[in-house]
Amino acid sequence: MKTTRKYMVTVFLSFVASLTVFSQEAYLTPNQYLQGSQIERIQQAVNDAVKTTGKVMIPRYDVVEETSVWRIDGAILLPSDIELELNNCTIKLSDRARDNFIRSANSGLGISDIKPLRNIKIVGKGNVVLEGANNPRSTGDHNKRLSLNPGKGFSQSYGSDAGKPGENQKGGWRNHGIILAHVDGFEISGIKLKDYHAHGIVLERARNGLVRDITFDVRQAVNIDGMDRTVLNQDGLGVRFGCRNIIIDRCKGRSGDDFINIGLTDTGVPAGKENVNVVSGAIYDGAQDDIANIYLQNWQNFYSISHRAIRIMPIGNLKIRNVFIENMTINPASKQGLVVEHTHNIKGLMVRNIVTYSPVYVQGIVEASFRDIFYIGDGSPIDVECGETVVVDNVKNVQN
Repeated sequence: MKTTRKYMVTVFLSFVASLTVFSQEAYLTPNQYLQGSQIERIQQAVNDAVKTTGKVMIPRYDVVEETSVWRIDGAILLPSDIELELNNCTIKLSDRARDNFIRSANSGLGISDIKPLRNIKIVGKGNVVLEGANNPRSTGDHNKRLSLNPGKGFSQSYGSDAGKPGENQKGGWRNHGIILAHVDGFEISGIKLKDYHAHGIVLERARNGLVRDITFDVRQAVNIDGMDRTVLNQDGLGVRFGCRNIIIDRCKGRSGDDFINIGLTDTGVPAGKENVNVVSGAIYDGAQDDIANIYLQNWQNFYSISHRAIRIMPIGNLKIRNVFIENMTINPASKQGLVVEHTHNIKGLMVRNIVTYSPVYVQGIVEASFRDIFYIGDGSPIDVECGETVVVDNVKNVQN
């Protein structure tokens, strides 16, 4: 019976495929491809869409494998001028995967010269979940050593590749959920990221984009054989070298590490290497790598389990210009709230309409404004020096 049903599905999908390319609302789906693994069929749809429809839709159900989970062994690679619609679907990394959910196709292991891409959309419709592996091969960033039984502290993170000959024994960018590098014009929206292996979304040298309606859900652990094993560096969002003109709107949920981290450390590791936190390279390349015009707005009920809700950190020569933070409610469970470091490298920090249960730390900033901030807790609500270019207005310590 199952063989007959698959044959009928094959005939039907072949017919649908012949019509799709002529439809005014045309898109391709992996259900039109009958051979290969789930990730191979998704990638084939993407590759063909670039030449035809410009759009791929991943539906809830895989009619070929007869499952409602798209279990992928590697990253979905997106080129220029593509829309990936995730329609009420669950995409899960398999236990064989040591890769991202989604990555811009211009980047990866061994790619030292990253060519710019443009116009990439990743749009979730309905209930969309990207979920980490049951038994991940690697977790954590490039500073973490893999362990089958990580100890306390911040030096080890779980990975089933721990101790295996020929396998990298540290984490890195391959553990992040979604990476867009050197992309001009993009959207990521309508997605829940659950139990991913390091950062949820990382933007590297990306410009003119929108991130909206994203939920992060992690717990800094994975259950292996009935016991929790530590998973580190589960930041929500990373905004890295060269990012400009980006709106990040309506985010919520919980991260393990910083919920959002804006900035990067120059570690001298070039693009395409494995033991680095960004695939496009952690080398500051002058003013073109400065960060500017980042808008964080309308976030509700978000927090970090162990670190900061919002962290801004232009280390070294990196400069940050114009970060707007407004209409935020930081959950009281957050370990810390808004923390700004290396403030001498920042010009233009505008903070407005914030409810926080942790003080605002911005010592040393010289060009900034803080308005309508309600701190629910003990002590001073803000650590800042007022001056001609620093405005503090209606910043209050209030009670529950």
